Amino acid sequence: MRIALYICVLFTVLIGNSFSQNLDKLGSKDMVKVGGGLNYSSVFYNADGIPNRRQPFTWFLNGNLNVSILDFSLPFTFNYSNNQIAYTQPFNIQSFNPTYKWIKGYAGITAMNFSQYTLAGHIFAGGGVELSPKNFKFAAMYGRLKKAVEFDAEANSDINMSYKRMGWGASAGYEKNGHGIKLIYFAAKDDPNSLQFVPINTNVTPMENTVISIAGKTSLYKNIKLEAEYAISGLTRNVTSPQDLNTPPKNQIPLLFQPNATSQFFSAFKSSIGYGIKTFAINLNYERIEPDYKTLGAYFFNNDLENITLAPSISVLKGKLNLSFNTGLQRDNLDNSKLNTTKRWVGSFNANYAPNQHWNVMGSYSNFSTFTKQRPQEDPFYKNTLDTLNFYQLSQNAMFSAGYNFGKTKTRQNILVTANYLVTGQNQGAIQDPGLFGTTSQIKLPSRVINGNISHNISVIKTKTAFSIALNCNYSEMINTFTMYYGPNLNISQAFYNNTLRATIGTSYNQVLSNDIKTNELFNHRLTLSYSPKFKNQKFGKIGVNVSAIYLQKLKTAVGAGEFTEFTGNVGLNYSF
Repeated sequence: MRIALYICVLFTVLIGNSFSQNLDKLGSKDMVKVGGGLNYSSVFYNADGIPNRRQPFTWFLNGNLNVSILDFSLPFTFNYSNNQIAYTQPFNIQSFNPTYKWIKGYAGITAMNFSQYTLAGHIFAGGGVELSPKNFKFAAMYGRLKKAVEFDAEANSDINMSYKRMGWGASAGYEKNGHGIKLIYFAAKDDPNSLQFVPINTNVTPMENTVISIAGKTSLYKNIKLEAEYAISGLTRNVTSPQDLNTPPKNQIPLLFQPNATSQFFSAFKSSIGYGIKTFAINLNYERIEPDYKTLGAYFFNNDLENITLAPSISVLKGKLNLSFNTGLQRDNLDNSKLNTTKRWVGSFNANYAPNQHWNVMGSYSNFSTFTKQRPQEDPFYKNTLDTLNFYQLSQNAMFSAGYNFGKTKTRQNILVTANYLVTGQNQGAIQDPGLFGTTSQIKLPSRVINGNISHNISVIKTKTAFSIALNCNYSEMINTFTMYYGPNLNISQAFYNNTLRATIGTSYNQVLSNDIKTNELFNHRLTLSYSPKFKNQKFGKIGVNVSAIYLQKLKTAVGAGEFTEFTGNVGLNYSF
């Protein structure tokens, strides 16, 4: 409560000081500014030949209002839909985030972020403040992270049971000319008296957590950048544990945390070093998170892992050719306490070549492989065969695209060709480590997907007309099943009344073959109208009207479901000021 009081006092003082610095706007035209918008959209739906796959009619209304008084911002938002009629209120203003220059406040049901190891976007009901005067950055928060939820006696379940959890924290940092340092403190504690009834055999216990972190960055010789963060977390799994049950561990966070027999301490560390010049850059990153590392300021946290990533990039031919490579290796079981160890390797390569204003060629390749090796337990009386449970998984993806732009000032044209290749698979058994880069030779029944597209776009400048014709083809192979779908696509777009009204009409046809047998035949027709009139006086704001319709038609085939039609329409209105 003291921290909450300090935050309120500090925020009030700073607001007062900030207002006094901007009193020269009193009586001016821009002393009070009001802006915002209102959006309405409705969806109409009907199907013939199949059951409806959504509601026949839905509508949505949302808006925002921002009032600025002497540069002090007061934003408000609301949302309402006929899908929310079960709510006790038609709308709720849950978060209030006033801002003024380098001051930002948080109030209501909101969220803040200190770092990924401390407070990482956890929603809380309370208040906070962020201050960034010149080169300094300060932040503080206090609020309820979880509310008390009683044991479900009817279902005899403690799945949703939780203690009331309060959290508080602060951070302070300084940064200038590429050098900076940041200190973070975060703590959370459950109230053991917040529940009326706690079953004896439950695993839900009141917890307590304190995390401190230090982060910094610096630059060397203008071309080398260093960054690092170290965090240590003290976690008590049961604050009601008797003090004489066992000897508490050595306190690694003295003065800020009081451990008991159920307390543990964990650490996390990450660092990066980067070197960059005009045509070349490289970054090396390292991260290590101890097993069971946890912070109550995050909903989910990956732990027991070590990551090493390398990312070089180069630009040659006067910037016409750009190459980049990103690779990383991850492993777990850092303390060798598990029966298996998993290694993952991720690598990607990207290339872009634009020799002139007409051509643009791109290519990429990525590889993801995972290998889990079982560690057999030694036994002199029998041969352990756990090594036959080794697991290997691989995913590789390649992409290529080439675009050619041509045409004169009256007519502009573009031809684009793209292709994708994906292969995935896995294997389990007495397999050996496939190595760092992985291989497809140890995969059983791999799945392959090949996708291709070619399109031709034409734009007539004088008539403001655009044409697009394309051909798509997709082939997939999965467990002895071969599927291919292909078909053309056509779109025509026309602008009217000085570009205030634009109409687009399009249609596409797709045929699906499964093991050389036609199983599906689809038509998809589309119509879109967009109208954005311009007011003579821009002070009245902007208005927009959007109308769209999609008509899906499935033809009857010898194999598969029968024919059906499906209509989806949308009407949208928006106004901003």
